[in-house]
Amino acid sequence: MSTRVSPLHAEDWRAAKPFWIEAFGADDDESPPGPGRHTWRAQDGDETVALGVEREFETWFGGSRVPTAGIAGITVPAEHRGGGHLRPLFAAMLDAATERGAQISGLYPTSTGIYRSLGYAPVAQLDDVAVPTHLLDVRGDAAPVRRAGHDDLPAVAAAYTAWAREHRGPLTRDGISFPDLAKAFTSETTGVTLAESSPGQVSGYAAWDRGKGYGADAVLTVRELVALDRPSLVGLLRALGSFASVTPVTVVRTSTADEWTGLLRSDESRVQWRGTYMVKVLDVAAFSYLSPAPGLSAELPFRWNDQAFVLTASSGRVEVAPTSSASRTLDDTALVQTLFGVADARTLRRLGHLTDDAADDAAWDALAAGPRSAIANYY
Repeated sequence: MSTRVSPLHAEDWRAAKPFWIEAFGADDDESPPGPGRHTWRAQDGDETVALGVEREFETWFGGSRVPTAGIAGITVPAEHRGGGHLRPLFAAMLDAATERGAQISGLYPTSTGIYRSLGYAPVAQLDDVAVPTHLLDVRGDAAPVRRAGHDDLPAVAAAYTAWAREHRGPLTRDGISFPDLAKAFTSETTGVTLAESSPGQVSGYAAWDRGKGYGADAVLTVRELVALDRPSLVGLLRALGSFASVTPVTVVRTSTADEWTGLLRSDESRVQWRGTYMVKVLDVAAFSYLSPAPGLSAELPFRWNDQAFVLTASSGRVEVAPTSSASRTLDDTALVQTLFGVADARTLRRLGHLTDDAADDAAWDALAAGPRSAIANYY
């Protein structure tokens, strides 16, 4: 096998389009190459054996922005599956992204095993949670709500940013890949309902699609639910609950379901669909975006990918530099899940992702403590 990987230019995209339709369905083909969207093709001779898209994103990471390579549209024609074509395809895409400055890469897999072998590990989930609509009429103090207009888009974006920067994982929704504010926040919606903590101060929103019909099968779909405080969350849930007589079921897309399902009077929610978000570390300098407690002072040597590094935490800052030796060894999963704070050292060691030198476990766990992982965009 001799796989050649190269960028797919706009003039070649039409010929490649049927492969995406074949992989994802007749109505789910990829968009052509354009600003912030880089399409790559692997070929064996003149035959296309794999396709992929790399998108220019930034990820909120506890108040910092991490340059991110978002991977989408991975497809291999049926006749070439299992032929080992994804590894060279990913190598080319991620090399180009790293040269551009990307420090992590994210994707939603159709099969987690394939992408684990390429260095990706789960950090968050994006769920469609179905709940009886009448249960959304929750109790408690509620912020006033109103319908958003076009002039409210900057305030909606600001509320999203305030929520996203408190987590590890959400995209920033600005820059080259998000040129249209309306599309970023109101695409496929009937309406956006705002909550205001005080007059003119947007403190949350629900972007929803009414759907069709009003009988037993009618469904209200909430594309996004963001609330910066409890009264705003209560106010938004009550507004959604008011649809109970015409849409018996509401489906909410969420990465933090526990924040709002915990307010329901009955636990009748169920996950209807789940997207697992996986991340790969491209550069250990990504650890510099952590913000450990100012009192944490430590020098933590570690090995990853047959290279030795030392992570220094001091005065609330982190630096990573090469070093001569280290006995603590992290595999790709340990590196990613430590960075995102989704697994502690004991768990990673028990599952075989972390080996040797347990003396620093407590310091590593303290380093990784902080904002929880979450995601809002499916791409």
